[in-house]
Amino acid sequence: MLHGLVLRLRCHGAPFLLVSLLGTGCARLPSQPAPQVDYAGCAAILSPGPVCVLEPERKLHLWLRVPPNAQLDLRVDGRSFPSTGETVRAGRRLVLGLPAEAKRVEVALAGHAPWVLGIAPPGSKAPAGSRDVLGDVRSQVKALNQPLRAGDLVAYRQGLGRIRLMPSSPAQSRYLVRFAQGQLADREGDYRSAFQELQAALEIADRLDLDRFRWFAEQQLALLWRAVGRSAESARLFERVGRQLPPTVNACERAQALTNQAFSELLAREAGENAGAPDALLEEALRAYDGCSSAQAERKANALINLALADVQQRRMSRTAELLARARGLEPHPPLPHRLWQIDIEGRLALLAGKPTAALRSFGELEDLAAQTASFDGQLRARLGAARAHQSLGESAKALQTLLDAEKLLDEQSLQVPMQEGRDTFVAARQSLVSLHIGLLLDQGRAADALLVARRARARLLRQLAHVDRLSTLPPDQRDRRSRLIGEYQQRRAALEARAEDDWKLPADELRHEEDVRRAEAEAANELLDEAFLVLGEPRDQEPLAQAVSRRGELLLAYQPVGADWVAFAADETGVAARRFELPPDLLARPDSLAALLLVPFRSRIEHAQRVRILASGRLEGVDFHALPFAGDVLGGAKPIVYGLDLGVPSQHSRAAGRRALLVSDPRGDLPGAAAESIAVRRALRSARPPWATEELRAADATADAVERRLAGADLFHYAGHGSFSGPAGWDSSLLLAKETKVTLGDLLALDRLPAWVVLSGCETGRSTTDVPVAGLGLAHAFLLAGSRAVVASTRPTDDRSLPGFFAELYQEWQANPDLAVALQRAQLAWRRRAPEADWASFRLFEP
Repeated sequence: MLHGLVLRLRCHGAPFLLVSLLGTGCARLPSQPAPQVDYAGCAAILSPGPVCVLEPERKLHLWLRVPPNAQLDLRVDGRSFPSTGETVRAGRRLVLGLPAEAKRVEVALAGHAPWVLGIAPPGSKAPAGSRDVLGDVRSQVKALNQPLRAGDLVAYRQGLGRIRLMPSSPAQSRYLVRFAQGQLADREGDYRSAFQELQAALEIADRLDLDRFRWFAEQQLALLWRAVGRSAESARLFERVGRQLPPTVNACERAQALTNQAFSELLAREAGENAGAPDALLEEALRAYDGCSSAQAERKANALINLALADVQQRRMSRTAELLARARGLEPHPPLPHRLWQIDIEGRLALLAGKPTAALRSFGELEDLAAQTASFDGQLRARLGAARAHQSLGESAKALQTLLDAEKLLDEQSLQVPMQEGRDTFVAARQSLVSLHIGLLLDQGRAADALLVARRARARLLRQLAHVDRLSTLPPDQRDRRSRLIGEYQQRRAALEARAEDDWKLPADELRHEEDVRRAEAEAANELLDEAFLVLGEPRDQEPLAQAVSRRGELLLAYQPVGADWVAFAADETGVAARRFELPPDLLARPDSLAALLLVPFRSRIEHAQRVRILASGRLEGVDFHALPFAGDVLGGAKPIVYGLDLGVPSQHSRAAGRRALLVSDPRGDLPGAAAESIAVRRALRSARPPWATEELRAADATADAVERRLAGADLFHYAGHGSFSGPAGWDSSLLLAKETKVTLGDLLALDRLPAWVVLSGCETGRSTTDVPVAGLGLAHAFLLAGSRAVVASTRPTDDRSLPGFFAELYQEWQANPDLAVALQRAQLAWRRRAPEADWASFRLFEP
């Protein structure tokens, strides 16, 4: 339940002896400053100096930001000193076992000033006039635990602002400050900054192999994952961390790790995921606390509150009140996170007991306290609980208004989660708001309103990334800021791609170093892109969904998870119909049964439609609706099918006015069939009336830079190469291009103009995640978010030899019919007739 970790770091209280650092003469100054060096292994750092008072084991840990082949001159008291090193985090780590008489360590790199550190033996006395700068930081950070515990973030920030680090500060000092900054950002709901600070703290610990610090940082990152909805991943990380505890961790800290893992499991259960066994973990933690002499009452109370939450989740009411009472007995003045959860559990308990008025009082108290302390999650839980209480009281209008307010708050806060760090899971973890909202509307017979809620929830994240027509509404200063951020992102990405072309020249050790450096720089570039999208603010509906339930002649079929069940919507010009159903996991492998559940109830509407638009999410995102059995054939045999992102922008079926095509074929030189495909496509485009003006990039010419420079000038982009779907929510997906370069999903989102029409003949270019109940993100989606009108792409690997013929037929059909959905339908059916065993269903047409 604790929202952060309290660091308990040992400090040695022995007296110190200051060792003066003397110059060695008037040597010529080097042209470069001293190399960057991180150091640890000191019980104290004395200033002036700096002088490191060694820990009893007399080991000094160093990390230097130097290439792996750099020649270092390492000296102790002026004499060369042997050391072993390893490449870590784009630098070199050294561990020095120093002799008893050591007074000075010096590290020199050719052309640079030496880095110098004074050394004092363990237990040395500190003379008058000196101070322990490491001890100062330790004590200041420790003092921050009190305002953190009380939820006084103003005092916490003020205290943190008073901490001053010197340029020569040791790694431990910088770690403690970054860790504290991460905790503050987490509490304030600034998840973007929290991730940056905690990743920086973890990097410091990794550089110097500081097990205990690494353990704290990984736990805090797991807590942050939990806060953004990645509860199952958080539980797994806690489990791994628990198996790899450093020797210095005591029994109480082991019990805290068990409690943290259990709470992650509980939050996964809150989000509707299958969780592990949090009850057993909590019982084990309580037993460990009972045998721990230094156990804090707060931590025991934390485990008891978690156990009470587990009981409420399972609708076990017999001991919940007793568990909460025991927790209060241990801490009469509980910290803020405990108070918030205690009130929440009391409200849930009142609802289970059939006392909605009492529950409403509890949730009102929770709302007030959460608002006063800027607890976003507390406010959301309060509004969800209040809506349930209003529902129990028969106050539907109040329940619905409360849910509308909650969803608005969710829209605002989700923008604080970095796109690539789990914004999808952050929203998905709070899906119970949407489920209750839809359920209440359906109970009132308001199917059309329920569909609008489902559509907004499904496309919430995609709409935040869509920037078509949003730039024009930005004030000039914000447009300039976004342009600067995008420009810097593109420069960094271009530099990384250019460097990747020379990887083949590097030996293995240098290549590992280079990859570490690039990985860190790529993360920094992604942060710039994320910040650029934050400038756009909240999205607005370009085409209000209330006016776009369906388009003329089109049937919209939408499928939305609602709690443990699902609801299917069918919307056309005659109105909206809704049907609830269960979706057993094994049904996804049985097309006939799936069609009977998803299509047959709306058969009449399908038969009268001119085309069908599919809006699916979660497990149904991966279903090929166009290949499901229908009326003696497949659905795609009866009607043209479109898969929509639902961005609230009008869909245009006609071809673009321009006739400029960009063809990219076999950029990695390992797809023999791509050459034949390129020839077939080129012939089809040039034989069209009027013909397309085609430009082709083949093999080594198709680098990321060459492709990106030409995309803005093309109306049609045809890619025949490898696609890669990877990363959280598909964020690391990319089109693989020549010379080991690639165009990433982020690169596409950063472009101001993309071709109107896109055909991606590559593996998984149309794939998106099916793990969350919101619309996912993939390469096809990125093109549409950045302004493309339609994208044809595959949801899985494609290696069929008949692809060249299929695409030639697609372009011929498109020439005859301006509706690309109809052209794709006819080309796929022809492909299926010619090659019955081919995976014709792998391609879909995606529209905004």
